[in-house]
Amino acid sequence: MTHERIGPTNKQGKRPLIAIAALAVITTLVVVGFSGCTSQQQTSTIKVSGAYSLYPMMVVWAQQYQKNHTNVRIDVTSGGAGKGMSDALAGTVNLGMVSRDVTASEASQGIVAVAVVKDAVLCTINTANPVLANITRTGLTQQQLKDVFITRNITTWGQLVGDASNTDIIKVYSRSDVCGAAQTWAIYLGNYTQDDFPTVEGVTKVKGDDTMSASVSGDPLAIGYSNVNYIYSNSTMQPKTGLIPVPLDTNGNGIIDSAENFYATRSDVVNAEISGALPAPPARLVYLVTMHNFTGATKDFVHWILTDGQKITNANGYAPVPTDLIPAQLKIIGV
Repeated sequence: MTHERIGPTNKQGKRPLIAIAALAVITTLVVVGFSGCTSQQQTSTIKVSGAYSLYPMMVVWAQQYQKNHTNVRIDVTSGGAGKGMSDALAGTVNLGMVSRDVTASEASQGIVAVAVVKDAVLCTINTANPVLANITRTGLTQQQLKDVFITRNITTWGQLVGDASNTDIIKVYSRSDVCGAAQTWAIYLGNYTQDDFPTVEGVTKVKGDDTMSASVSGDPLAIGYSNVNYIYSNSTMQPKTGLIPVPLDTNGNGIIDSAENFYATRSDVVNAEISGALPAPPARLVYLVTMHNFTGATKDFVHWILTDGQKITNANGYAPVPTDLIPAQLKIIGV
């Protein structure tokens, strides 16, 4: 067996004190050095939950950000704007995704919000709808949609398009979960709230955008509403199988003019959000919220979203935050 000699010994076979001291210094430096390295490589976890509308974009942002920030882990879950807000208030997540404006009550409890994209809620029907040709040609007005979704003054497809011979019942789909899509659509229909959607015969309430899209695409007599990215395919940019967005007759002239005809592809809708051709609502800003202030790795991530992250919104079905609003958002996060 061999032994490595750390330093010279004296005649009694003992190492000089100076050698022992030197060894202690070296050992201390090594320990400190490794300790510093370990500290720098610690992983920060950012937890995000909330709005279905922002979920697809947040997943892309998280993936892109982690490529260049390997010491950051971002966990993203959906569940609706209501969940995002309640999780943020409870402090169980760093960021809540909320697709509606923050209320005064939420702000008074310490919620701080920054706008990160512009999105929209669109009305949808089935591609096998019995009056599809009429609706795609004339569109539907705000009043007609109000009479279908809120007042229930219109209950058949024949009533909706002025065809007395058609008695097919309109099967209305609305949302059961507290969500920004329902709130946005309710406001568009006449400054209502999600609670104003009736629970009556002919109205079915479902949870989540995926379930809403699947329900409408599977029922020729259905009408519903969804966030843009749950209507259009991410690969083809065309409406998903079985779905078609209902064009809005915003000027009420009974026909879809060229300026109102922007539903063929997802990119067309995004451009309409940017230009203002699609009114707000149903277009609206979508937010990230936190309690009190943005700090640490969370602040850095949101800063990136408001700068480099805005460059990839269009390609993923969202409009960027208008450039004149960006300085105010950066100020909110303390940059």
